[in-house]
This record gives sequence, C-alpha cells and structure tokens, in this order.
Amino acid sequence: MVSSVKRRHTRHNKHRVSGRRDRTVRRGKHYIHNDKENHSHDNFYLWANHKWLKEVTKTLPRELRYIRPLDNFKLIQDEMYKNVLAMYNDYVKGHGHGHGHGHGHGHGHGHGHGHGHGHAGIARQMKNIYTSFLNLNPEPIVGHISKFCEMYDNMVQENNLYKFLGVMNQNEMIKWALPVVWTTFPDEYTPNHITPHISSPSLSLYDYRFYLNDTALKREMRGTRLNISNKTVIRQEDQTGGGRGDNNDNDNGGPETKTVEYIEYKNRITRAFMKLIDDIFTKCLGRLYETTHNIKAQDVYDIECELMRHMNNIDARFDMNYANMYNTAKHPDIPPHRVPDGGSTCNLNTPNYKHNIRGATRVLTGDAVELTDIDWREMAEHIGYPSDNIPRYFIAGQVGYLKSVMTLLKKEWASDKWKSYWFFIYMRQIIYFHDKWRDIIMDFNDTLIRGKEIHFPREYFPIIGLGYAFPKTLSDEFTRRYKNEDMISKVREIGTTMLECYKDRIERNAWLSAYTKKGALKKLNTIKLRIGESNLSAPDPTNLDYDPKDAWGNLIKRSVQRTLYIAKHSSGSGAVGPALSSEDLDVMNWSTMKFSGYQSFVVNAYYTAQSNSIYIPTAYMHSMNVQFGRGYEYDLASVGFTIGHEISHALHVQSRVFDYKGVIKNWWTRGDVATYERKIADIRRQYETISKKYGFVIDGNLSLSENLADVNGLAVCEDALHRFHDGGTNASSSVGSAIMAGDHMRAISFQNFYTYYAIQNRQYANHREILVQVLTNPHLDLKIRTNVPLMRSKTFREVFEIKKGDKMYSDDFDVVF
Repeated sequence: MVSSVKRRHTRHNKHRVSGRRDRTVRRGKHYIHNDKENHSHDNFYLWANHKWLKEVTKTLPRELRYIRPLDNFKLIQDEMYKNVLAMYNDYVKGHGHGHGHGHGHGHGHGHGHGHGHGHAGIARQMKNIYTSFLNLNPEPIVGHISKFCEMYDNMVQENNLYKFLGVMNQNEMIKWALPVVWTTFPDEYTPNHITPHISSPSLSLYDYRFYLNDTALKREMRGTRLNISNKTVIRQEDQTGGGRGDNNDNDNGGPETKTVEYIEYKNRITRAFMKLIDDIFTKCLGRLYETTHNIKAQDVYDIECELMRHMNNIDARFDMNYANMYNTAKHPDIPPHRVPDGGSTCNLNTPNYKHNIRGATRVLTGDAVELTDIDWREMAEHIGYPSDNIPRYFIAGQVGYLKSVMTLLKKEWASDKWKSYWFFIYMRQIIYFHDKWRDIIMDFNDTLIRGKEIHFPREYFPIIGLGYAFPKTLSDEFTRRYKNEDMISKVREIGTTMLECYKDRIERNAWLSAYTKKGALKKLNTIKLRIGESNLSAPDPTNLDYDPKDAWGNLIKRSVQRTLYIAKHSSGSGAVGPALSSEDLDVMNWSTMKFSGYQSFVVNAYYTAQSNSIYIPTAYMHSMNVQFGRGYEYDLASVGFTIGHEISHALHVQSRVFDYKGVIKNWWTRGDVATYERKIADIRRQYETISKKYGFVIDGNLSLSENLADVNGLAVCEDALHRFHDGGTNASSSVGSAIMAGDHMRAISFQNFYTYYAIQNRQYANHREILVQVLTNPHLDLKIRTNVPLMRSKTFREVFEIKKGDKMYSDDFDVVF
C-alpha cells in the first residue's frame, strides 16, 4: 500500500532557540545554554523548545485550540484551510452568482455535462455542497435513516450477502467498518495500475485490548501497565508535551483526576462506547429501538469483539508481513505459496501464484471461493464493475481472516445481532451531518478519547465536502493560485542534494552485497520528485445535482458515482477508457474525517512505493512553511529533513521490497536481509526503551518505518551539511564523523542545524493525546522522534559534548545505511 508520511515543517519562532532564559556560555560567536541549567544533555528537545512549550497555551488564540496535539504542521494546515475557503469564495464569485441548483443532464454515474456545464456549473454545484455542509440541515437525515432501514429489510428478504456487501461498499463513508472492505490501491505486481484490495475493517476503539475480557487482558499484559510505572497509566496533571511533565497548566490531560489502572480505564472507555451506541440508536430510531427494530447496543460491541478474534485467524500459506521475503532457512528462495497445499484443488504452483508475496496475495477469481469464501465475480458486479470487465484477481491482505469471517457471515449476516452492527456503522457516520446530533460522536472521539477541548471548527467543515466532491477543481485552483516556481526550484535543488548524499551513503556502505547495493542505487536513481504538481486527473462530476439542504445525500451521490467510475476505469480484463494510475484519485479517511491523498492543499509529504516517487504538495511549500533565506542549516532542518525522511522510506521495512519500477519482488540477498533485520531490531529496541523512560510501553514495530526514516533522514542532512562546508565535495572523510578539532564555524553551523531540527519538531500534547498517538499512529510523540535520532549521531554527541551518564548519551551510531 502507499507509504504516506506526514512531516511538520512550518512557521517557527523568530528566535533561533526558543526558551533562552538560562545563563549562557560564549563559544566563538555562538551562544549556547549552560548544560547544567538547560538540560540539553538530558532532553535536547525540551532544551530547544522549553519556552514555547511553557507559553504556547497562554498565547494560542482560542480559535486555534481545536488543534491537538499542537504542532507546526497543524498550525500551517489551519492557514491552508483559510486559504481554501478564500479560494472557494473567489471561484464562486468569479464564475457567476453561484446560487441555485445545477441542472446537469448526464446519464448514469459518469461525468456528463448538462445545462450546468463549465466553470459556472461547477461554481453552482460547489455552492450547493458548501451550503449543505455549513448548515447540516437535520430534516433530510430522518429520511435517509428510513431509506436505509427499508434497504436493509429488502436485502434480508432477498438473502444475497454478496449484493449486500457490494452495495454497502459503494458507501465510502461507512465501508471502512465493514467486515469485508473493498478498496482500490496501486497494484503491488503491476506498475501504474490500481487493483481491488479486500481487507479487514477498522474497529471503533483505538486499542485492541479494549476488546479483551479482563481475565484475558490480565494474562496478556502479565502485570505490565500501559504506562511504565506499573502502578499508573494516566495522570491528569502530567502534561508530557514538555517532555518532563513540568507544564503545570491543567487542561484535563487524563481520563480521570486520580491515577487509574489500565483495566479500569479500559472498562470506562467501553462503558462510554456502549452509551455512545445507545445514544446514536435513540436519536436515530427512538427510545424503544430494541423493541421496534430488534437491535441492541451490546450486540455492536460483541460483534466488534468477534471481528477482532477473526483477525487472529492465519492462513500459514499467505498471512505474514510481506516485508519478510524469506520463508525459512530451509527454503530461503521459495515463496511460501508453493508449499504443498494439503489437498487443495487450487494450483498454487502456477505463474499467477508462484511470485506472490505474503501479505499481498493475488487471489484469482476462479480460486476466490476456495481460498477466501468470496464469490469475487458476483460481489464485484454488485460493487459496480461491468460484467465483462471483472478484474481477474484481487489483493488479499489476510486470507485466513477473509475465509473465517465469510464463513461466519454466510450463516449469521441477517441475524438481529449483526443487524445491530450494520445499523450502527451507518448511523454513526450519518449523525456527523446532523446539526444537533453530531456532538454525540464528536464528544466521544475528540473529547473523551483524544482529550480535545474544542471540536473541529464548523466553518471549516464545508472543506470536507468540497474536497470530496471537487478534488480536481480544488487541487488545480489551489496550485494555480499558490504555486511558486522559484520555491519549487529551491526545494528541488535541496531534494537533488539529499538524493546525491543518500547515494553516496549506499556507495560507501560496507555491509550490503554488490547485488543488493546495485538494486538500491537503481531505486534511488529513478526516484521521481513531484514537487508542487497537481496530480489528480480524474474529472470532477458535474451532473450530480447536489442539494444545498442535504449534505449526506450529496455524499451518497458522489460516493456511488466515484465507486462506479473507479470500477469502470480500473485494470480488469480491459479498462473502459484510460485505466487509472496509482495517483489519479484523491483519498479521504472517513474514520477520521481527514484528507489523506494527493490534494494540493494538504500540508504533507508522501513517498509512494508503487510509483517510486516523492510528492510534495503546493501547500507544503507555502511561504509560511518553507522560508528560505534563514541559512542553509534552517533549509536542511526543514525541507532537507522532509525529503531525506521520504527518500529513506524507499529502502526501509515494507517499501524496501518494491523495486525501482514499483513492483513487489525480491531484490535483496538473504544475507543482506538477515543483517538488515538485526540492525533495525536494535533501533526498534532503543525506541521502545526510550518510550518507557518517558512513560509509554509501545510496540516498536508500529512506528518502525517512521523511526528509521527519521534516523536516516537526519544522517543524510548531516552529510549535506558536511558537504556544504567542504565546498560541495562528497567529503567522505568527514561525513558522519566528528567535527574536526578547531573547526569552530562548522561546530556552530551544526549546533544551529540541530536546534532548528528540534524546533521544527515541537509539539504540545497532554498525556492522553500521546497515549492514543503511540497506540494508533506510526508517527510517535515528537519528543521521542527528535531525541532518538540525535542520540544515534556521533556528530551531535561531539558538538554538544554529550558525556557518558547524560540521558542523551549513546554508544550506538548505526543508522543502517
């Protein structure tokens, strides 16, 4: 799947070091803090950001307090939201009055144009979307709930599970919670194509432990609490945004004022979840919903517990992480699918299967029932694929789960217990678009779980509708308005330098074999830097006649149209018209209500393994985000680190098994894989150890890819800065080594770079926010992400004179490559 990485490189303090209140020591022309007072040897992140962390809650305007955790990245995204709304207003004013309904007469679900064609028609339809999302009229919601209940009853009468799953998968707002989720992603085996993927759902609660009973939970945790102390999990007064809990501002940082054990916290969250379900059913169906609709709140939680159990069902032939290319030492070069299949009639030795990789299994249409219990042809037709253009295979992430859950669904999908679940996943999403009911779900997700004081601003909510209904128009307009060719040229120049430094590292590498090194260099030589482009090519529909009073109805129209468009233009036996490529379509994460694709107005950066490319949107390069002229050290700490981080993804963890064409295949020797695994295991353990010291027990595998990209990204920036001081040469003698004795200017330069790096990563978060982040987000707490890469830098240790016994001290400088 796409490896997408968010970086936060935005507006900063005008001071190079925020928090300069301690006594200083003069070294040459550069002032640094006295280590005994500023703790730079114990927590460099806190040393660089102490003043900002202490004052930010006092100086932050109230309208920005919805941003939690608070960091530079999100602050600039807020500015981009304002820019999108201003751009929308200008667009509507510039293309007619923008009021009334469009009258497109296109037939079906294509991109037909009628009376409302052209910019004027788009402006009218955009106005309708904007109005519906701003007002969130309650009246249509009741009608949509009634239609859903009727649809469900008809489906049960028809008793066609595949039709039900197909129709439900046409609703992008809810399908992420379906037991069988259909999506389209770049094809792991065919470059520049998208392919159907079938996967498991995202469950409602962020921690899988919430679905274990107390006995099983005690047995699994074995006395280890989520917080390292073994006595506590969450303290309301512990504000860890400053790294040491020394921020005394109380903003309800924990779920309770007293210290609680994890099981108590888990039970409190699950009770709140049960109340959420009851509140949603009560609002949507009335207080007597158990009697009138034969559904129960308890059934929803029980179904999610059951889905969790099915996710543990493994098919040994298929279900392992595909980063593990080798099965066993006995059969190192034979893909796991080619083992005897125990009497299965599927021929797993055919060319279609012999190069399959675990965790990304091509399941042929003819084998789908036997391997997964899914009649792919029938389900695909109900999703919207033309009967003569059914893709000949889909990609299954977990074959064992699909087989077991489909066996269960065929028996029970129409039962009252499952009815409770179907109703919940629909109604949970629809209440987001009801002016009065939406606080029910937002209070649970944002306030209770994530500790946010203020919800996402209502005035920004129309951006979700506009971005979903008109992704190409918004991206193109944003790029046209804010694209800066000079800025793009400078970013590209830094990106080219990062690539050159990374290739130098691979050339000098002493442990990679010549075979693997050749593949790595080929991949780096072919990485495409897509900077400030508007990549979306799929046209925006103009014939859907959006209703200014019905936000949910508008989303349904767009979701069905979009699903059918994808099915019509995806790579099956022969796409109708030009086949979609891996970057043609926008992506929306409806479980979090966030954009996660190639929209130009999103402040982000992405490496995509299937296209071997790095995409940096226009929004990232907005003048408030990328500020050249502050010195090369600043440029490296912001733009350089972002690009170095993204390049690193090409050679790490899951992305490393894709070749330079974006095809998943084995281009590593077995010995190199073994060495690589040992090296990244050391880094994983260090992040887990440091996280414990800061109060969190984490699974280092969740964040491993991001952590490795941080470590390598910093190292490559150091290479570039050494090169800068050596007049642009490769300077292999000094790269990655200590600062030469007496080289004060180079030492000052590196001090500035490391300080800028820490400031770029500043974040304010309470304990509860970090708790959710470390369990659900591959991007760890920024305090940890800042300090650990620095600890693995020999240059950092010598520049700041870190001594043994200091908390920032480490003897391990291995950064893998």
